[in-house]
Amino acid sequence: MNSKVVTIVFIGLCLLLLLSVGGSFWDGSFDLLLHNSENWKFPKTLFIFWIGMSQAGVLLSAFLLVMKVKIHRRTSLLLELCSLCSYVVAIALSLLYSNSIKLNSDIYNIGIVGFISLLFFVTHLVAADSAEDVSLCKNLAKIRRPLACFILPTVFWVVSEFALDFAQFENSLWQGAFFPLYVVACVFYMGLASTIALLSFENYYNRLIERFILLCSWFMSLLFLWLMLIKDSGSIIAFIFACVVPQLLLFEAVRESLWGRLIVVLCIFFGVLLKCDFVLYLDDFHLVSNVSLANVSLMFAGGVFFVFFFFGVRILLSRFFENDEILMGEESDSSDGEIPDAEERKYYAPFSAPEFKVVRLPVLCGVLAAVTYGYFTSDWVHLAGPFGAYVGCLLVCLQPFAHVWLSRKGKGGRK
Repeated sequence: MNSKVVTIVFIGLCLLLLLSVGGSFWDGSFDLLLHNSENWKFPKTLFIFWIGMSQAGVLLSAFLLVMKVKIHRRTSLLLELCSLCSYVVAIALSLLYSNSIKLNSDIYNIGIVGFISLLFFVTHLVAADSAEDVSLCKNLAKIRRPLACFILPTVFWVVSEFALDFAQFENSLWQGAFFPLYVVACVFYMGLASTIALLSFENYYNRLIERFILLCSWFMSLLFLWLMLIKDSGSIIAFIFACVVPQLLLFEAVRESLWGRLIVVLCIFFGVLLKCDFVLYLDDFHLVSNVSLANVSLMFAGGVFFVFFFFGVRILLSRFFENDEILMGEESDSSDGEIPDAEERKYYAPFSAPEFKVVRLPVLCGVLAAVTYGYFTSDWVHLAGPFGAYVGCLLVCLQPFAHVWLSRKGKGGRK
């Protein structure tokens, strides 16, 4: 980890937070920070942003694992930890400003994804901590992709449900099948941007992610332009920050510079934040025209809290991130629980694939649990899918320990 860069970023954010809090006395907006006011809507904008961040890291990690993209396990751990820390920031905002942030049943779906993300993250840590126990490590490696197969559709379900409910209760303009796709694309884009930032702090640079984020920025540009030209409901400022500025990565001087990459990532995040504000108010200049130092203070407070919590956990768990015997490089087949090349080329019928053998019983139990839950409750349409995934993930995580316990018990009986 590049401690110097992390220290500079953290001190810079703290100084900006202190200046903005001090300035809020000058412009008279400091009372907003202390009182849970219903009239102050900026906490809701930030809440939507951090909820998107909480889905972004685990979505990208699961996607890369399902698609068998070989990445350093450190990368996936950082992404999953980023999601969990973003959850903490979003929860803190919802508790501090409960009058501004009205929550509905979607919060249970988001909580289920948070719990599954925690299981996914802890599984990696247990695998690293069990390096001397070869049997447990192998069994944990077998469940990583099945867990990702649970997480990926669950995140799509939850993000889409969140977007549709938002359109129904907040603004009818966004009703339609296109809006969930738009939200999922933004979440995925944020995951790519956070990957570049997190790897920069680790003194790493992944050129695959760089090319990937450029391709994604072109796709996002089409979405933004379609909304602006056809629907007449796009944000020009958000388009500039989120889609135009990332094109600077085409220049070697920017992409090879650590600070250049970080500035591009910050512009992407700010562009997405502007888009969140536009989705709420349908005013391209709402955030700029209604700017107050209380808004700026709350924005920097979220950044400071995230950086402090993320790197605090990162330093506390550094032995899991930096153990070279466990966390090997991108070209290692064992580094990310990948199937060896010889087996990878072997064709498996859909119902005899290794992943299916792991998930078939948990999926069946999850479906039965979802049906049972729906029978006894009235909101099963919203929670049935995530609840079934929750039960299935629990059963998948128990399998490695059950296999190890049964094998040890069998060896003890033979003696």
